[in-house]
Formats: sequence, C-alpha cells, structure tokens
Amino acid sequence: MKLRVLKSEWRPFIDTLCARTDVESAGIILAERLHGDSVLLARHLSAIPEAAYAIRRRDRIRIDPIALNRIVRPARDQGLSVLTIHTHPGTDTPWFSAADDAGDSILMPSLFTQMPGPHGSLVVAGNAGVVCGRAWTSADNVVPVTLHEIGNTLRVTSSDDACGIEHWFDRQRLALGNTGQHILRGLHVAVVGLGGTGSVTFAQLVHLGVRQITVIDGDRIEDTNISRIFGATAADAGVTLKVDVAARYAAAAGLDTTVNIIRGHLGQDVDPEVLAGCDVVFSCVDAHLPRALLNRLSYEKGVLLFDMGSAFRVCEGIDTVGSGRVVVIGPGRPCLACWGHIDANRIRIESLSTDERDQQAAEGYVSGADIPQPSVVAFNTLIAGAAVVEFLRVVTEFSGAEDPPLRLGFDFTTGTVRRNRLAGTPGCRICGLARHKPNG
Repeated sequence: MKLRVLKSEWRPFIDTLCARTDVESAGIILAERLHGDSVLLARHLSAIPEAAYAIRRRDRIRIDPIALNRIVRPARDQGLSVLTIHTHPGTDTPWFSAADDAGDSILMPSLFTQMPGPHGSLVVAGNAGVVCGRAWTSADNVVPVTLHEIGNTLRVTSSDDACGIEHWFDRQRLALGNTGQHILRGLHVAVVGLGGTGSVTFAQLVHLGVRQITVIDGDRIEDTNISRIFGATAADAGVTLKVDVAARYAAAAGLDTTVNIIRGHLGQDVDPEVLAGCDVVFSCVDAHLPRALLNRLSYEKGVLLFDMGSAFRVCEGIDTVGSGRVVVIGPGRPCLACWGHIDANRIRIESLSTDERDQQAAEGYVSGADIPQPSVVAFNTLIAGAAVVEFLRVVTEFSGAEDPPLRLGFDFTTGTVRRNRLAGTPGCRICGLARHKPNG
C-alpha cells in the first residue's frame, strides 16, 4: 500500500506532531482511494486537539471515542480512508509497540464497520521524523505502507529491505545505490503514447528495472514507425498494436517487468483516472487534448508528470530548425498551460468528430492539425533520454535534491541545452490553486 502526501503539507504536519517531546502526539489522515485502491492520497491532515486526549503520556495515548468519531466523520461522508498517526518521543527509528498493536486491533475493525477500507496507522520517530506504517485492506489483512512524499523530488520511505536486488542491475547500482535501485523496482510508471519518444522511454524504463509499467496507445505500427520504434519489425506494419510491441520487448528482455496494456487513446477511449494510481507518468503524446488531461491529473492526484516533445521546421527537404523539450510537472511546479505548451484551439479541434473536423476544414477553420511531422530516432532518443535522466534525478536523488530543473530546452541545430525556469501563474486554475493542495 502506498500513501501519497504533498511535502508542502506533510512536513509542517510532522513538525507539529513532533513539537512535544514530553508526551506522545497523534493525528488523523483522511485519504482518497485512488484507482485500484492500492494508493491512498492524503486529503486532510489534522493534529488531535488537546481536549480530545483521554490519556496522554510519554509512552501511551488514548483518544476520547466521541472526539475521534467527530474527527473521522468527514471520511464517512466523503468516502475516504482513515489513517491514525502518533509519535514515539525520543526515538530515532519508528516501530509498532505492543500497545499500538492492542489499540489497532480494536480501532481497525471498528472503522471497517463504519466505512470501506483500507484504513491504517503510522508511527513517527520523534527525533528523526521518520515514519513507518501499515494498512488493513480488510478487517484481518495487514500490509506495509510505503510513504511517497511529493515535492521537488519523489521521496519514498519504505520498511521493505533494500537488499536482495537482482544481479542484472549490479552496474547500475554503482551509480544509483541500493536504495535508488530498490525504489525503481517498487515504482509504477506509465507511458502514454508509444511513438518516437514513447518507445524509447519505455525501453529505458524496462532496462532500468522498473517492475510495473502501464502503456497507453491505440495505434497500430505503420511502415513509417519501423525506423523509430524500439522492437518494431517490418512484419508488424499494419498488424501489431504499439502497446503489444512494447509488451513483447519487455518480455524478451526478461527483467521481470509487468506491462499493463491499455489499448486506446487517452481522453477518447481511456479515462485519465486509470493513471491516478501510478507514481510517475511520461507524456509522449503529440495531441494537446491528452496532454491537457495529463496536466490536470498531475495536480489533482499528486502524480509527477514528465512531458516531452520535439519539433522541426523543414524547408525544401532540409531541416532548418530543430528543437525539443522536457518539462517536469507536478504540485509545486508551474503547469504545462503556464509554460505555453497547451493550445486551447488545438484542444477544440481535436475534440471535434471526424465529420465536424472535415466540415470546418472545408470552411477554412481548421488547418494543419493532421499533417505528419518530421521524426528521427536519434533526436527522439536524446529527448527521451533526458526525460528519463530527470526521472532518475527526482526519484533516486542521484545528484542531490536541490534545485532540479523545471524544463530543459534543446536546440538540435546548435547542440545546446538550456535549463529554463518559470515562476508560474498564481491565478492559474490548474497549478496556481493546486500548488499547495490538490483539487478534491
């Protein structure tokens, strides 16, 4: 079970709980159950008020049942999960005591009689602020909780042992460390769009050892794809779906990768909500509608999004200008609309039915939307490689957690890369409001 929290809310909450070192402190987390119920997104974090404690000592607390019932009532009303959290003052390592076990054995069944689970409990080491957790998926089934803290980085705190990683990744581990490789193995990553950049991104994720990858695409391999989609063959043209080529590639690698295949186009055949439970999403789409849907999902569900693209202007068969970008999106960062990478008119055009689009094209209202664009595997590989490097920076902190780039801009003709910054738009309805709290 994963508990997803925003650093901007989580750190002040933990600091409040750990402020008292003479007695234990407790709080309540109300969390949204995301797609598949294996990920919880913290929506409300509240410390227990002093008046709600029936007992409060350095080694024991008990919360007044009436006060607790009042605090968790919104969970019943809004269909949320409940997680308790309390401190162990003067400790460096969190653990569940016999008293914690006894209390949870009474509380968890009681919660399940009031509302569906999962529900859980967390313990905070008072000196270090480190958390361990467990969740009940039913009244008698307990699983460990992994904390995913979303900020400049995706910081993963897990009680699982980071040892025992397969020898396939020994050389990689020298760069990323045991913990970094362990985090990669535990992530659920999605790739939306398996064309030029998407195919290369997917292949890298497989070889990095990401164990669970969801792929979304509704197109079949075409003749023009063979030169730039990893794993595609001439025999696939017109026959094999891109997602099936990806699954075949992962199976052939033999690195124990689970590929979840979703055949369809995001926003048309596929609801973006299916990605809410993913830890990271790579946006490798050409159209603006799915990009806009992914952009909104990132802030509403606290999902890190890596958007990428490349473009050329061609004159008389010669590439005159070539550029690319990688943008890291998520709570606390400017969104794609603020960067100017979402075009409302293009979204309108893409939302039209085929008949409506043909009619508007005939009337001169639509032009250029479906013209094939230049695409070269080497440039796609450069952009996808940069996106995956930024992904590694965010999830493994291999180069530190300070000042990661918000956007990388590439100029292929001059061979230059620039780190771009943007303050964002405070009034933006997507990231301006969601920067401190995801939309509920």
